[in-house]
Amino acid sequence: MKRILILFAALAALAANSASAQTMKLDSDGITFGSADRKERNVSISTVVSYKSKGLTVGRGIKSSIPMLELGWNIPSATGYDAYVGTPYGEFFDVREWKSTQFTVNLLQASAFNDARNLGISVAIGIRANNYRLRNSMSLADIDGLMVPVELEGRVKKSKFTTAALHIPVEVSFGNPYRFAFSVGGFVDMTMNSHTKVKYRGGSKDKEHNFPVEFIQAGVSARFSFRNFSIYGNYTPTRLFKAGRGPEMSVWTIGIGW
Repeated sequence: MKRILILFAALAALAANSASAQTMKLDSDGITFGSADRKERNVSISTVVSYKSKGLTVGRGIKSSIPMLELGWNIPSATGYDAYVGTPYGEFFDVREWKSTQFTVNLLQASAFNDARNLGISVAIGIRANNYRLRNSMSLADIDGLMVPVELEGRVKKSKFTTAALHIPVEVSFGNPYRFAFSVGGFVDMTMNSHTKVKYRGGSKDKEHNFPVEFIQAGVSARFSFRNFSIYGNYTPTRLFKAGRGPEMSVWTIGIGW
C-alpha cells in the first residue's frame, strides 16, 4: 500500500504542475508539491491528524473535496429473493431506513488541483461502517450457507446487521471545495468484517460474526461542498451478499460530510 501511495503522489505531481522546476515540502500539512516560482501548492497529501509542537491538530491542511467524516443513511432498493425460491422465508430483509446509517472516517487523503484551484482530483483511504437496522423481533443467521431470518425472544432493544470495510473513494471536483464545489466519482469498499448485534433491555448483548457478504463493493457518488460542509449521495449497485447466499439488492445512501 505504501508503494501505491508513493506512485500516486508522483503521478499527481506530474499531472498538476507545469514543466518548470518543482519543489516538495514536508510540514504539519503533510507532503505538498508546487512550482519553485509560485506559492501555490497544487498537490497535497494529508492525514486527518497532524502533529505540531503544541500538540495534535485534527483535520488541518486537508484541501480535498472528500471530507474527513461522513454520516449517511442507507436505503436498500430493488431487493430480490431468487435464492429463496422454494423456502418458507419470504421477503424478510425489511430495514428501518432512517436508522440504517453509514459512517466513514477518511484517514489519509491526497489531492491535485490546477493553478486556478477550480478543477481537481482527490483520493482517500478510510474506514467505512454500514449499519442496517432490522426489526426488533428479527436477526439474521447463516444456516447451511444461506442468510435466513431468525425470530428473537425476550425484550429486544435493538437489532442490526453491520459491515466494516476499507474505503477508497476517488472524486473529480469542479470549483473550490472551501467555497462551493460539485464533485463526482466512485468508490471501492473491501469488506473486512460483518456481524449481527442484538441489544436486550437490561444490558445483555448477542453478536454473530462472518456472514457471506461480498468482499468487493463498489459504487458511484456525487457531492456538493460548501466550506467545510458537504452533502453527498452514493449508489452501490454491487451485491451486499454473495450470489445465491442472501438477498440481492442495490443501496442508495444520502448523507452529510464535514
